[in-house]
Amino acid sequence: MILAGDVMKSVVLTGFSRGLGASLFQNLIGLEGVRLFAMGRIGSEKVQQTVYSFLPWDLEKPEDAPSVEGIVAGGGDSLTFINNAGTVEPIGDIGELSEEDLRKAAQINFVSPMLFCNQLVGLCRKKRQKLKIINISTGAANYPIVGWSAYCSTKAAFKMFLDVLAEQEKDGGCGVEVVHVDPGVMDTGMQEKIRAADAKSFPRLAEFQALKAEGKLRRPEEVAENIIREYIL
Repeated sequence: MILAGDVMKSVVLTGFSRGLGASLFQNLIGLEGVRLFAMGRIGSEKVQQTVYSFLPWDLEKPEDAPSVEGIVAGGGDSLTFINNAGTVEPIGDIGELSEEDLRKAAQINFVSPMLFCNQLVGLCRKKRQKLKIINISTGAANYPIVGWSAYCSTKAAFKMFLDVLAEQEKDGGCGVEVVHVDPGVMDTGMQEKIRAADAKSFPRLAEFQALKAEGKLRRPEEVAENIIREYIL
């Protein structure tokens, strides 16, 4: 088990119910000196909420974001926000995607985390609270992939939002640090959705199917431990 030091830290995590988020969640609830805030649509059925604070939020509804006041108030010596929630859907050609699916992708991958970070940074600056933002990014934020127009564009948009924040704070600012983490291709539910697409909608389908067949997908448990060891402890 990973153990933390004696310094009290608060960590806010989105998308904690599955995939990499579930692995991060399981490791974080075992850390001494860490207060965990987990945000999602439903809480964990396997873990009592006495060991973490559940903040209900469906990221498809940016207007329902939880207040950051209580989070910052309980921030301890440092506060870390892990932006992990994300969706690769809709997969398909531009011109054939539904407006509803495009809005959903934009809200989950960009609008909700942008609005939340804006509030969080503002209050941390006011309270002089140190803040680290760990953005679980993707290579798709850096180059176009046919079939992933919504995913590429929304992940790139939030990455740029944080890059502007980092530039704003580069001379010390108010103690805000931005870290982008590209975990690579992992064996998660997102990859299952990708492999379930059809070749017309996603021309690189065979490539991703081969990664699974050849055992080249990374284990989310390993990735989570590396992230916590490098950026949380």
